[in-house]
Order: sequence, then C-alpha cells, then structure tokens
Amino acid sequence: MNQYLLLLKGKFELDYSEKALHARLDEYHQWVDTIQKYYLYDNRLEREGAFISEKEIKTDGPFLESKEIIAGFIVLQAQSLQQATDLAQSSPLLRYFDILVRPIIEKES
Repeated sequence: MNQYLLLLKGKFELDYSEKALHARLDEYHQWVDTIQKYYLYDNRLEREGAFISEKEIKTDGPFLESKEIIAGFIVLQAQSLQQATDLAQSSPLLRYFDILVRPIIEKES
C-alpha cells in the first residue's frame, strides 16, 4: 500500500468554542473508526505561523485569511490515489475543510 497525505484547508472561520471543537472531534473519531485499516496518523496545526515566498515572509496572523488556513493533516495508506480520494470524500470534515489528497513519495534506501 502507498501513503497519502490529506491536507485540511479551511473553507471559512470555524467556531473554536469547546463545545463546537468537541463535536467536530467526535465526528472525526467516528469516521477514523470506520477507516481504521487505512488510517496511519494525523495532527492538528497551530493557527499561527509564517507564509514564505521568494521575496517576503509574512507572519501577520493567525493567518492572512481564514480560508488559507491549513488546519491539520491526516496520513492514510491506500492501494491508489482513487481509493485515498474516496476515503477523503467520506470524511465528515468536508463540511468544514477542503481536503487536498497527495501521494507521499517513498524514500529510496
């Protein structure tokens, strides 16, 4: 099986109250339980950071626009990009984030 990175990109400013966050996390954990054989790991990212381009570094934050926030990532294993895409499409997180699916290139020994 190959590994795939799912990047969670913000669609809009989310409610980060404890109640709303726990509700999203509960939905997420239920989804992970259904795809357990494909799931490897995930992590949330801090809202603050830096954007670096060839000519400048921007650190005004939390970020330039909430729609640009990469909120976190998930790493799955799947037989193909299509299967990884299908798994991503089944995620309840699509209500809150766009999900970018990218194959991870295996390092050569």
